[in-house]
Amino acid sequence: MKKRLLLLLMTLCFGFGLKAQTPEVTVNVEEVDETSALVTIIPNEYCAVFYYNLLSEAEMQAWINYTGFEVGEILRDYGIPSEETASHFFDGLEPEVEYFVWVVPADAQGNLYNVQQVPLVVTPTPPDIMPDFTATDIDGNEIHLYDILDGGQTVLLNLFLRDVNSEEIMPFVTESYRLFGCNQNDVFFIEICPQDEDEACRAWAERFGVTYPTISRTGGGNDIAQSIPVIYYPTVVIINPDHTMAYRDLYPIEGTFTIVNALTGLGCEQHECTENVDEDNTSVTLYPNPANDFVTLIGENLGTVNVYNALGQKVEEFVENGDELRINTTQYENGVYFVKTGGQTMKFVVKH
Repeated sequence: MKKRLLLLLMTLCFGFGLKAQTPEVTVNVEEVDETSALVTIIPNEYCAVFYYNLLSEAEMQAWINYTGFEVGEILRDYGIPSEETASHFFDGLEPEVEYFVWVVPADAQGNLYNVQQVPLVVTPTPPDIMPDFTATDIDGNEIHLYDILDGGQTVLLNLFLRDVNSEEIMPFVTESYRLFGCNQNDVFFIEICPQDEDEACRAWAERFGVTYPTISRTGGGNDIAQSIPVIYYPTVVIINPDHTMAYRDLYPIEGTFTIVNALTGLGCEQHECTENVDEDNTSVTLYPNPANDFVTLIGENLGTVNVYNALGQKVEEFVENGDELRINTTQYENGVYFVKTGGQTMKFVVKH
């Protein structure tokens, strides 16, 4: 009985001794971003060498099918070997794919031990959301950013200081405004003048022929710049209809093509600008002007009729197969509006 007990104790001690000398590694996954991760692998004192790689479950299974080997053998023959602590930067990873750090330690005789499998998932950076704002332009029009975006338009903000650098890009911005339909189609242009009051910004707009909304410091321009925030001027910010920033800082603007390429790359299409008002048009008659409760258009085969406010936003659309259209203006706010029918554009004023 005593011999049997002694044998059992010797077996337990021997077993614990072997366990204490097992080659092992510690795997630390660090600095994970949307396409990369830093992995550090630390061997213990009994580990003479280890082999590792970063693969998804599907990729490892493909290796197993191809070679017919066990995972440890695949790592030994095709993995990355190291005899000491290794820090490896894995790049080009796909977001939302579950990867694993596969590691197999070995002793001095080359014997492989238990494979470790540590999960690693990279996640995309959350979208850059443009804060909402309500501001007043230099003509007294109220501009609510999310109303424009929710209407399906992409918004381009030109943020500038009245200096030489800002002067250089102005022709490119105004030309792009015309190429994309003067705020009546896919893109809505706004310029932000954060450091100056209305009169100085108005002089700037007149100098460069700006007819799209200009928001000065008085109207909230500096608050908008701070909410982005803008570090360098000038800059162009482009905002998608889903409120995300497509470009937080589109710069340098080397020509009109810089803006055109950015917008067309987002799926925005160019359109003819119909900003010029045909005050002498005689084929279509509009009355009364100013209007209160209604305005009437008379012309031959009017077809599609669009009404825009002073900011270039479409207010209503009508299809009239006849020669007369009566538009109810009781819900329109006081201000200037434009009617487009065919190739003709007319201006009228609503005054309740």
